[in-house]
Amino acid sequence: MPALTVQRSAARSLANAQDNRPYIERSILDPAVTAGRDGHPSALVIAAGPSLHLRDPVAQILKRGYPGVVVSVDGALGYCLRNGLVPHYVVVLDPHPSRVARWLGDPELESREDDDDYFRRQDLDPYLGVDERRKNRELIELVNRHGPRIRAIVSTSVSMNVTRRCREAGMAMFWWNPLLDDVDAPESMSRRLHAANGMPCMVSGGNVGTAAWVFAHQVLGKREVALVGMDLGYAPGTPLENTQYYKEIAELFGPRAADAYVRVYNPHLKATWYADPAYYWYRQSFLEMARAAECVTLNCTEGGILFGKGVRFLPLKTFLARSAPKRREG
Repeated sequence: MPALTVQRSAARSLANAQDNRPYIERSILDPAVTAGRDGHPSALVIAAGPSLHLRDPVAQILKRGYPGVVVSVDGALGYCLRNGLVPHYVVVLDPHPSRVARWLGDPELESREDDDDYFRRQDLDPYLGVDERRKNRELIELVNRHGPRIRAIVSTSVSMNVTRRCREAGMAMFWWNPLLDDVDAPESMSRRLHAANGMPCMVSGGNVGTAAWVFAHQVLGKREVALVGMDLGYAPGTPLENTQYYKEIAELFGPRAADAYVRVYNPHLKATWYADPAYYWYRQSFLEMARAAECVTLNCTEGGILFGKGVRFLPLKTFLARSAPKRREG
């Protein structure tokens, strides 16, 4: 999977990083970012898995008044803003030339000729897949309204339309380089990228949810990081056609596409979710990283397949109750 990921996205990531160079100024180590180390010792990462809409964690987060730092991934930003939660940070990673800007509201959508069905069939934010152009206009307005309050933690790999969108929305942008390969390898792309723009490199685990977790504990220095929406899999009953990599899997496996998916029984949920090879690799990588991380990782998603040594499965209400400000007596 690491080799396939590099093969699929490395060239595009390097090209995008070159295009972004005129706009790369502040890094994720800027004091405006690292000031987030102060205050509450925990952070809450909001990823964009299907449980986000099955469980609606923002309602609980707002009700309890969580006092810590909130880090959203790009795909969860619209959900957060629609429901009244403005995250402190939004993390952006993927180099795709058109899809990622949709998470921020894409001003170019109505003039684009291609008919990408991704947002109509995916399960990350079903709200955006119906009446797409109207929902996109709504999202543009929301991101423009709240953008100046959000710090964008942006990989140099993103396409220029994402960079333009963050700037248009008034987001302060702070940059980092994704680790594309082994920095100690001869002719390392990651080392070459760092030499070109001087931005710090950060492990992403191949996906933006893991990158947000790394940012929370490594850059913000949080001793405890809770996760919601971090499924790394698909809910029982989800049609294969609605999974993230179905088209690629169907091209490889043809009529045996279903055989490529991995069923995972989650004992905490007493339910079987499933994952494609990419998501299963993300899970295995995350668990390996979590075991080595100097933070406590709490999975409060209440869905998905991310459990095992290094990750504690915990109901969100339990985490929020113990994180809430102490009430004064008397």
